[in-house]
Order: sequence, then C-alpha cells, then structure tokens
Amino acid sequence: MQRQLRLDGPTLIAAALSEERAALEALAGDLSPHSVPGLEEGALLIGRIDSHPVALLRCGVGKVASVVSVTAAFALRPRCVISVGSAGALHAGYRLGDVLLADGVLQHDFAAAEADGMRLFGYGATIPSKGDPLLVADGELVTAALGAAAPTAERLGINLRRGRIATGDWFVADQGVRDAIAARSNADLVEMEGAAIAYAARTYGVPWLVIRSVSDAGDGEAPANFWEYLALASKNAAEITRAILPTLGGR
Repeated sequence: MQRQLRLDGPTLIAAALSEERAALEALAGDLSPHSVPGLEEGALLIGRIDSHPVALLRCGVGKVASVVSVTAAFALRPRCVISVGSAGALHAGYRLGDVLLADGVLQHDFAAAEADGMRLFGYGATIPSKGDPLLVADGELVTAALGAAAPTAERLGINLRRGRIATGDWFVADQGVRDAIAARSNADLVEMEGAAIAYAARTYGVPWLVIRSVSDAGDGEAPANFWEYLALASKNAAEITRAILPTLGGR
C-alpha cells in the first residue's frame, strides 16, 4: 500500500550502530532525546547539523530492525531519509574509508535457494511474492548530493562514487560468499539495512539516499577489520552526509 506523508519535518538519518550514530552526533548541536511509539528510549535524537534540522536514529542491525525503526520514525514526517553507515567492498578498487552514494539498492538474499547457490528474484517474480528487490534512487538527488559532497571528499582524501549497494541479513566475512553476492547482484558494496530502509521510504513517499563508507573487504579478515576501521568509516560517512544536507532544503 502506497502512503503519502506531509514532508515538512527534519532530515531523518538512520545508522544501525551506536558507533555509526556517534560520528553524526559529533557534528550536531542542540541534541535532545525524542520519544516516538515503537522506538526504544534513546533511539532517536532531535537536533541540528549546522543550520539543518535532523533526527538521528539508531535503527538497529539488519533488515527487520531497521525497517521497523525507520517506519516508526516516519511519525516525524521527514523531508528525506538517509541510511548511513559502514559496508564491505565486493570487489577491488575500494579503499578503507571510501564512500559510495547508492544509485540503486537491492536485497541480495531475496532469492531462490538452490543446491549450487542462490538466484535473485527479478521484477514481478511470482515466487514467493511479486516483490521487486531492486530499488532505483532519484538520479537528480544523487547527482546533487555528489556535487555537494565532492569538496568534502577531496578534503578527506577519499574516493566518492555512485554505484549499487547490496543489502542482506548476513555479515559477509568469506571471500567465496562475497564473490557470489557480487556476481549475482552486480553491486559494489554489501551491508545490512539500506535496501530495507529505501523500501520503507518508497512505500511512504519519502525521498531517500543510502550512503556507505568501506570498513572491510568482506573476506576472512572482515571481522577484525570491521571493528578496527568502523570509526573511520563512520566519520567519513557522517562528513559526506553533512555536506549534502544543504541540497535537501529545510532550515
């Protein structure tokens, strides 16, 4: 069911982990807790980043937790929702701390399980539902965000790109699994919330962006690297998010 909200509230910025939200909190002022039915105490902070009203949501890890939290936070009638955080790189060419703005997101585990792997459902799939795993971002919004964030990326000394992000309820820490996800999704990065949040935003008619910074390579070293480089990835994603807020309006 498609719904429409009156989009006059703050920009809603959703991060799965406290560490990821902390990088956003460091850029914000006048923060205060805000209670919304369906969210645990402390999950939502209202304030400003520079002069821009924001709501910083700790949405939880994975598709189910994030979509429930974000849908509850839509009570704020946000002008835009941004999914922010860390991700694993699916192929070479990405350095730790690089940032990607998604022009498309998909669920890499929305698929038919077969003996030799998984086969993604496409648009209009009849098994098990008529859902479509790929969501395409607003191209003009992504282009404007890239342009606004380019000077910040240059200052940070990182690569800023646009591309596809794969979402699933797996922490990817195996090279074979990583390569299989890359082959069937044609994605650049993998994470656990973005496509679910985008799906909720589309359902409610809220503009959305998914921003991820690379914390690991999705291989056997991923668990250690994730925790070592989470702060760096969170900081870079937060700085890029800050840079694009002027393109979203609302003061």
